[in-house]
Amino acid sequence: FEMVANGFLVLMEDRIEVIYDETELTGMEGSTTTISFSKDDPGVVTMLRCGSVSTALIFEEGKRHLCAYDTGVVPFELCVFTKSVKNRITEAGGRLELQYLVEIRGAKAEQTQCVLEIRPLSEGRAAPEAVSAGKEL
Repeated sequence: FEMVANGFLVLMEDRIEVIYDETELTGMEGSTTTISFSKDDPGVVTMLRCGSVSTALIFEEGKRHLCAYDTGVVPFELCVFTKSVKNRITEAGGRLELQYLVEIRGAKAEQTQCVLEIRPLSEGRAAPEAVSAGKEL
């Protein structure tokens, strides 16, 4: 599926953050997502969600990371194996593509692709536009 969300591109001295609110389309309404990475190492991307759903995910190509996920009912750990990170986000906007496999207790759960497009709205601010696809590949 595809969704459109307004958000913020936050520039820090050594990091870039993209912040947007989830909608009912994702099933995570009431959560805010922050995607961030170091300007020196854009190939390691973190995704933090806070609110009705809380999660901390790390995406690093070719690596498996143990991550936390809390639906508000039962917190659990899952493993994220990142197949590909293509990060072309700059201070002017850009595109982030993540391809990853989510495993729960060693069992393949879902192969997912997430694409984040950042486009300026006005006054030099950039906002996330088209966001996420979660599907079996």
